[in-house]
Amino acid sequence: MTKRFRTMKSSIVMGVLLVSVFAAIIPTSSAGLILNLSSYVDVGWGNETLKPLVPLGEAQQLTLNVRYGVTKGAFLSQAFFTLYQGRQVNIKLEVTEKPDWCTATLKSDTITTSVSSIETTLSTTLTLRVDESAPAFGAGYVMIKASVSKIGAIDGYNQVFTLEFSPAYLPMINAQLPEGNSKSIGPMDTAVFPITVENMGNARTTVFFKIDNVPEDWIAVVTDDITLDEGKGSTGTVYLTIKPPKGFGYHNDDRSIIVTMTPARAEDLRNLGESKTVTVIIESRGFSTPGFESLLFIGALLAVVLILKLKKKK
Repeated sequence: MTKRFRTMKSSIVMGVLLVSVFAAIIPTSSAGLILNLSSYVDVGWGNETLKPLVPLGEAQQLTLNVRYGVTKGAFLSQAFFTLYQGRQVNIKLEVTEKPDWCTATLKSDTITTSVSSIETTLSTTLTLRVDESAPAFGAGYVMIKASVSKIGAIDGYNQVFTLEFSPAYLPMINAQLPEGNSKSIGPMDTAVFPITVENMGNARTTVFFKIDNVPEDWIAVVTDDITLDEGKGSTGTVYLTIKPPKGFGYHNDDRSIIVTMTPARAEDLRNLGESKTVTVIIESRGFSTPGFESLLFIGALLAVVLILKLKKKK
């Protein structure tokens, strides 16, 4: 029994040695017919990217799931595979392509595992940030190259993975009062304030205007809305018109009026942004004589008629 066990043990050792020598001397072109050991890698991410990334917002840290394994498909592959179990595997990761409006940074460019008979799942972090020029709900992507060097008879691996995401809408506007924010007029006059609005966001934007505090007996109206083209630098102008009270007598009135502006994505007005305001100040100074214009006109007309009659009598 002992002799038989020793003979079997010697046969196993000899077989392993022969396999090792065979692996060392077999031509590469022929090895694939007998051995078919190859590393493989898969890179993906979870549901974190289903939510659009906010331009100019906080950097988003996304978890990359990296799966590693070895294929074993040809004659003697399984026997050779046992020789490499436990060997260290370095998986190199590299961001090879991305949009200009995106920054993408890997926490580590190399993650380490070991050769195993079962597939191994690892993870690392990819940090993404998008700027204001990212197209709202457009196609964003990051291309990541994964590579593993050859490990003895286990072939290496190279593959580029495209991971997709979407930027969110950035409802950002800037408002200016090119003629200033204050005017002094008479109680019979009208003040007009142009308001120039610039689209600082990343999509066509409709801006809605509303006057919050019209003083009693004053009249104030503003353009309802304006639509600005996509892209920084697209501007439009609306007009705020104000008429003070014109009751009879002397006026010395000061009032401030606030206009609220609310941006929304033109293609979906439910996609609203944060409102902004501008404030204008009106000074109404002087006498008001409402209705006296018509009396003066009638008086002047009667005076002309009277003069003509006096001339005829002469």
